[in-house]
Amino acid sequence: MKTEKALITGGAGFIGSHLVDDLIKNGYEVMIVDNLLSGKKENISNIVSNNIFYDDIGSDQVLQNIIEFDPDICFHLAAQSSVVISVDNPMLDFEHNILQPLKLIKVLLKTNCRKLVFSSSGGTIFGEPEIIPTSEKDFAGEPESPYGVAKKRLNEFIELLLEDIPTMSYSILNFSNVYGPRQDPNGEAGVISIFTSKMMNNAEPIVFGDGKQTRDYIYVQDVVDALIKSSEIDENLFLNIGTGVETSVNELVSTLKNTIGYEGKVLYYPKRDGELLRSVLDNSKAKKVLGWDPKFSLNDGIIELIQWLKA
Repeated sequence: MKTEKALITGGAGFIGSHLVDDLIKNGYEVMIVDNLLSGKKENISNIVSNNIFYDDIGSDQVLQNIIEFDPDICFHLAAQSSVVISVDNPMLDFEHNILQPLKLIKVLLKTNCRKLVFSSSGGTIFGEPEIIPTSEKDFAGEPESPYGVAKKRLNEFIELLLEDIPTMSYSILNFSNVYGPRQDPNGEAGVISIFTSKMMNNAEPIVFGDGKQTRDYIYVQDVVDALIKSSEIDENLFLNIGTGVETSVNELVSTLKNTIGYEGKVLYYPKRDGELLRSVLDNSKAKKVLGWDPKFSLNDGIIELIQWLKA
């Protein structure tokens, strides 16, 4: 039986490195591309492979390497992932989140790749939602940040470019707020990792806004399971990947304080531009189509994260 080949862009990153671990356990041959914008070599230090490239996915050398590797599946997770950075430097966001992925898709069409799995953002691509939890059909608004604009436009490009390609299907997965081990509290976004790290070091966490804004927090292993399951379905998919559970930032702070035993202050700063008030995803379609269900409660996931930080 032929060994499946998987290309993972952003494979040294938070989600990507967990995905790489699971793919290797499942017998896949992997190629990893990561420019280390937010990824870290230490996340994949246990991986032995000649197909690890620390460069932009749009570089000529990497694109040639992809053609030579000839993947069966591409998991595109590489991105400039900060809403704040996208507001400060929209051109950087455009380069990494639209231009380079389009170069990648063009090259994939020259290979035998049968599936493109793209990690989109359920919390930013459609702006402030009118319906909570928000289903795939309920998205009606427009993004409120350059990051959200780029993610939404790339969704549309993927649908446009691959809709009539019989040899390659796509899965666009709209993630809610992912958290867990390897998420850099000093780098890419992730309020749970940031707050947990600060409280464990007896530093004061900062809440932007009044803390009443809500999010849908999903543990990284549940996201990895959805990524792999979606890669196994030979049809075009547009799915929300979240828990459907709405948690305010103030509720999150309270949970973390109780779990960690933090007794210090919590600082409140003005709301940041481009951030939504409410964001919770309806995951019922993903459950039905993928046979997938998130296994980790927020409390369970936080405990896993704390244990990893203590190790």
